[in-house]
Amino acid sequence: MKERLNGMRVFAQVVEAKSFSAAAEKLGMSKSLASRHVSALERSLTVKLLNRSTRKLSLTGAGAVFYEHCARIVQEAELAAERLSRTQSEPAGLVRVTAAQAFAVRHVLPALPEFTRRYPKIQIRLSCGNRALDLGEEGFDLGIRVSFDPALDVVARKLAANRSVVCASPDYVKRRGTPRRVEDLARHDCVLFRPLAPNGRWTLRRDGRKHAVQVAGVLETDEMEAVRAAVAAGLGVGILPLYMVGDALREGRLVPLLRPYRVMPESGIYVVYLPNATLPSRVRALIDFLVERFAPVPAWETGW
Repeated sequence: MKERLNGMRVFAQVVEAKSFSAAAEKLGMSKSLASRHVSALERSLTVKLLNRSTRKLSLTGAGAVFYEHCARIVQEAELAAERLSRTQSEPAGLVRVTAAQAFAVRHVLPALPEFTRRYPKIQIRLSCGNRALDLGEEGFDLGIRVSFDPALDVVARKLAANRSVVCASPDYVKRRGTPRRVEDLARHDCVLFRPLAPNGRWTLRRDGRKHAVQVAGVLETDEMEAVRAAVAAGLGVGILPLYMVGDALREGRLVPLLRPYRVMPESGIYVVYLPNATLPSRVRALIDFLVERFAPVPAWETGW
């Protein structure tokens, strides 16, 4: 019975991760061992559960029926173990996190010392990036995403609004003056971030009305860190996320422009994770800590 339960656990993880490799990493075993567990389960049941090919896995008809029951049994077993663990020990183990690099470096890493003081038995494995990915397939427990529209297949908890600001360096403003209206930006050098400036246009909103302006400058880039560095160096006016420049605005290293206007489009910063009734306590601890740390009003929104 124990071997069959182990096989069911591995089988359920393979189905959810959509690959033996990702499931094996999640379970802390080799890919070959995970495959042997599923093969042994198929032999004990005398039925084929998975169609295997070099490119993908798919459930057989019998496998789909069995998975519905198997996943429920595995969840109940994990829930029982989790509840028992909560009564016996503090959260412990490895949490695999993927986070947008700029946000991770500026805000997640500085927060981790406090988190590790609270939960010294939890280890973090951080991978930086903001590309779209399948958390289960790539073996992550949670992701932190900016400029992100939550997908239907993940749970998303909002950490903060992701507002942007039009800004420039004090040196640039001294040389070129301060734009007072959106239309004034057309006469300024602007640093363009390609995804936010389709066809060289910026859009801002005030009192429910949108204002679009054609802008141009000496630099266009697809890297937001390059925009920040160029604006700080006095190359021109730029649009930057507040989480990247809130400290520079407070300290006067950058100057906010057109403050009555809101930069469009607006988005959010989210912590995302797979729907799971038995979310491990170590993962739940990190999620709750991040929500506590940044909500309701993060530090980068104030003091400038």
